[in-house]
Amino acid sequence: MKFYFFIYLAFVIFSCSEKKSKSVVLAKEGVIKYAKNIEIIKNKDLVLVHLKDPETNQIEKRFALIKNNSIAPKGYIKIKTPITSIIALSSTHIGMLAKLNLTSIVSGISSHLYVHDPLILKKYQLGKVVEMGDENSIPVELIIASKSNLLMYSGFGNSFPHEEQLENIGINCLANYDWRETHPLGKAEWIKLFGYLTGTEKEANLYFTKVENEYKKLKKIALKVKSNPSLFSGVLVGDSWYSPAGESFNAVLFKDANCKYIYAKTKGTGSIDKSFEQMLKDNRSTEYWFNPGVISKKELLNIQHKFSNFEAFKNNKVYSYSYSGNEFWERSAIEPHHVLSDLIHILHPEIKNKRNYYFYRQLK
Repeated sequence: MKFYFFIYLAFVIFSCSEKKSKSVVLAKEGVIKYAKNIEIIKNKDLVLVHLKDPETNQIEKRFALIKNNSIAPKGYIKIKTPITSIIALSSTHIGMLAKLNLTSIVSGISSHLYVHDPLILKKYQLGKVVEMGDENSIPVELIIASKSNLLMYSGFGNSFPHEEQLENIGINCLANYDWRETHPLGKAEWIKLFGYLTGTEKEANLYFTKVENEYKKLKKIALKVKSNPSLFSGVLVGDSWYSPAGESFNAVLFKDANCKYIYAKTKGTGSIDKSFEQMLKDNRSTEYWFNPGVISKKELLNIQHKFSNFEAFKNNKVYSYSYSGNEFWERSAIEPHHVLSDLIHILHPEIKNKRNYYFYRQLK
């Protein structure tokens, strides 16, 4: 399927001097298909990046990725590319950089305890990667000392602390909202941003196209299977059981894997909150249990001995990625086709081309 581009014309005013200015017509080509929280508009001389507030869907920041000495349009924050050093405060950022063979440019991370990539861990042990801590309380001196070009954060709040001060000295702060995307391919599409930031846009686009094609192929295979097994997801935390809402990333994966998810029609892109009693009532006979947050049935019983009342527990149909959680969180966003592959092969064992799972394991 050919990549679909939308093209439109816009006039951008550049200030050439204090006394003279001119209008330039820019032919702009959008390169984003699935992600809802970012726009990337490619122009011959520069790349415009629009970050959207996930709550309002309105553009909250505009960046111009500049090569050489090109001039940024008015209202855009200038980022000179390719960047050569980055502070990556989320596991998904590391996973995307790894796909582009760019872990060498990572200069800072949140915590090595949440990293899976062996090259990053080795750099950390050698003192070549700095541990920054929580994104809301990083000392500005530590960021400056890292000599990074860019700091990428998750944007759990609004602006990054000291953002204006850092930008004044040449360290741009860029929020990455891949975690708020609701389509698996929307999450993966953020690799294009890393591509344009680092001058590897061809590699990033080729990789995404490969993932997109594989994901669609797997989805078609699943939809042709006659069986439609049922599943539930999550685990009890305190008095609440959190399950994916019907418009969430996980719910989309369940749908594309051709299974029956009882909460598929609930509203929301995050989680829904149920009591244990309600979950047992709704899912006592449900066939599969995914994402319980532990790696053994014994651990589940230590949380709540009544878990043994679920048919999925009795029939050993409980599956989790938690045996290697760091690997899952680092790679799953950029490998949604592998997540979907695991779900399909678990839920539809009648499919002949069986293979080992990428992320999931059966609880024993």
